[in-house]
Amino acid sequence: MEHHLHTLMPCCKEATLLVEKQLQQPLTRRQRIGLRFHLLLCRFCRRYAKQSRAIDKHLQQMAAENAALDESVKRQWEVLIAAELEK
Repeated sequence: MEHHLHTLMPCCKEATLLVEKQLQQPLTRRQRIGLRFHLLLCRFCRRYAKQSRAIDKHLQQMAAENAALDESVKRQWEVLIAAELEK
């Protein structure tokens, strides 16, 4: 993958992959540091990370409750995600 300025910091494409990867497994120290630097500087990736965490949190809640995904649940998610983004 590409890196900005030949440093630890990943490009946006790699940063989004790392955001998703960290939801499933621990990142290496280098990946964590690079992602933190990137998120400090890139508001778009910060927003992506926030949205991704909110979606993951609600998916876990849904799995725990064993809820069916119908239209009302989709609307509830949209409201919950919007509320999380406003924080």
